[in-house]
Amino acid sequence: MKKIKNNKTRGIEIALFLFPFLDLLSKNQLFWGLGLLVKAIILIYAIVFLVKKKKHTKLLALNGIYLFLFIAYVVKTHLNLKIELTYWFTLFSLPTFILFFSEYENQYLNKKTITIVSFLYLILFGLSSLFGYFNDAFIYIILVTFSLSLTYLVESHSYLLKALFILLFFLASLFITCKTFYLSFIIIGIVFIILNRKQILYQFKTNYLKSLFILLILSIGLYFYLPKFQLQEIIPNKYSTVNIILNGRIDALKNTQNVYIEESGLAKLLGLGIENTVGIKIDFLTIFYSIGIIGIFFYLYYFLYALKHTKLKRNYLMFFTLFLLLSCFGNFLINPYLVFFLALLFILSKNDQGIMKKDILYVSNMYPDKKNRHYGIFVKNVYDLLKENGYTIDLVVMHKTFGAIKKLWAYIRLCGVSFLKSVFENYDYIYVHFASHSPAGVILPYLCSKDTKYIVNVHGNDVVSDTKIDEKYTFLTKLFIKNADTIIVPSNYFKKVLKKNYKIEEDKVVVYPSGGIDTKLFKKMDKKTALDKLGLNSKYQYFGYVGRIDKNKGYDTYIKAIAKLKKDKDLKKNVRFLLIGSGKEEENLNQLLKKYKLGNLVICMPMVSQEELVYVYNSLEAFVYPTRMASESLGLVGLEAMACETLVIGPTKYGPSDYLISNENCLTFSATDFEELSEKIKEVFQMKATTKKKLIKKALETSQEYSAEKTKNILLKVFKKQ
Repeated sequence: MKKIKNNKTRGIEIALFLFPFLDLLSKNQLFWGLGLLVKAIILIYAIVFLVKKKKHTKLLALNGIYLFLFIAYVVKTHLNLKIELTYWFTLFSLPTFILFFSEYENQYLNKKTITIVSFLYLILFGLSSLFGYFNDAFIYIILVTFSLSLTYLVESHSYLLKALFILLFFLASLFITCKTFYLSFIIIGIVFIILNRKQILYQFKTNYLKSLFILLILSIGLYFYLPKFQLQEIIPNKYSTVNIILNGRIDALKNTQNVYIEESGLAKLLGLGIENTVGIKIDFLTIFYSIGIIGIFFYLYYFLYALKHTKLKRNYLMFFTLFLLLSCFGNFLINPYLVFFLALLFILSKNDQGIMKKDILYVSNMYPDKKNRHYGIFVKNVYDLLKENGYTIDLVVMHKTFGAIKKLWAYIRLCGVSFLKSVFENYDYIYVHFASHSPAGVILPYLCSKDTKYIVNVHGNDVVSDTKIDEKYTFLTKLFIKNADTIIVPSNYFKKVLKKNYKIEEDKVVVYPSGGIDTKLFKKMDKKTALDKLGLNSKYQYFGYVGRIDKNKGYDTYIKAIAKLKKDKDLKKNVRFLLIGSGKEEENLNQLLKKYKLGNLVICMPMVSQEELVYVYNSLEAFVYPTRMASESLGLVGLEAMACETLVIGPTKYGPSDYLISNENCLTFSATDFEELSEKIKEVFQMKATTKKKLIKKALETSQEYSAEKTKNILLKVFKKQ
């Protein structure tokens, strides 16, 4: 279906979501008819829409003429104009909406949308009834919306969603005593089961125990909650039986017929008015008596014309036919609260492309934005890779947030949105980045679902604790990853950690370097050009650090190594040091710079974008990577520098040890030893050009092994198209 970009198309979708709330308010005198008013506005919009598109204009004009005659008749016979007009618009709105939805394009009106609306109605009906705010209009709306959502519920991966609907429906039934409601629901249920028997039998065979459990719950619910007819009251004779089942409608029909017999021929032709048919509540009879022989002929012509110009797919046709049949003992076609939902069948059918599903729900508590473009950039790179390879993805992420209250709210939103999406959507995969917090919203829906795989991508302190605060959440990580179908780790170092500390089976772990290196971006360029881009003086040689200014990232080791070189007078006059990044320990950094009087040697910059990092790496004689974090899962910055053919001085432990091989593609040192780092920097000063060139060549080859292009198939094999 062609994607709709115009946000105005969201108007009807928003109104649809508001209907339950508007209908709930309608019992209050202050808000009476609010829901009806909104539906009237949509009807006017539908008519204007059809006229503008020059669709069915002759029929609409004929309808306008009939309306004029109808008003003249109502005025002449002194019927209540307000009541009769409201009824007329309700009656003729159904075929009008059918014509409208046959022409209208709106991808947001689909079976998932109506399922959410049905869910809202069930909740609101239960709450309002619990507090004595019962609204009769809700009863048939619940029947129609719940019936429309049956197709989606059968297709849903989520047993949690199915269980919630069953529970809410039976809770709502505590407050419903209308016999025709239950009779209608039973008929709809039987027909639905017959038409979908193959799919239901397949589900029963493949999920035998779960299906038996659901049937047991349904049986218990039916026994306790369905209203019990008083058999002794309905056995005596057939007339009283039918009359009781139809809530006294037969008596109302007799009274109306007596009035009809006594009326003039004009009244029989043009109707008695809806005021004189109260209590019948059987659509075809109510319509006949209220608008007469001429009116019913015109209505049938309009209705059949509307049906001729549209089509319904199998399940939707079944529902529409059923509702027409049920109108023989109920008021479906003239209920002002129902006609809109009945007409919705026509756009739901048009938008139904089969089983509704998406490939991936993508959840992360780190993701870059305009202000923090480097924050969780590797998560975005993986997302971009999957999108480029044709996956449909729903993105639920957090951006960098400051302040305890804002951060708490951001996590509540992350968990809430991911929970609702994983319950109401059908995903082949739920893919979560960072195992300690992000999976909280999806773990229960996953455990209560079928045909959905759960992938967790661990990155750092979610698996290896850096602080005592991190240690508190280790139990969550264990809980969230033990049920994962696949765990993606950035390095072999992390794979060993998972096996040792978390007792994870090796075949569940996939090593994938967090999106890899974009070698089209990170590549060698002219050094002078790079220096000019950064506003640096080309008469100096630069060493550089890129990373957060946080505990154990090694910025302090870097500063102390520079201070030692200065103290020992081993620095060349044309050497300067870049320090690029920001973080929690910036104050400590400033104190170190003052302590060692390095203000003229160290140039500090805030964290830059990936595009600007290319200039940084290409400006350097060597990239210094002094991390001593046990949670350093890979270290993409080291690989990015290698891809730009920049010599790397890095640590001997943790994630970077996967690719840093001392004196083969880099220089290494003990990350806690600033004196050893100072010696390595001196070694670069004294290094022969041929030796340096050899190290850089090997480094480039290493980075190419970690390129996004070369490693992407590792990820794509995890997310096989189902």
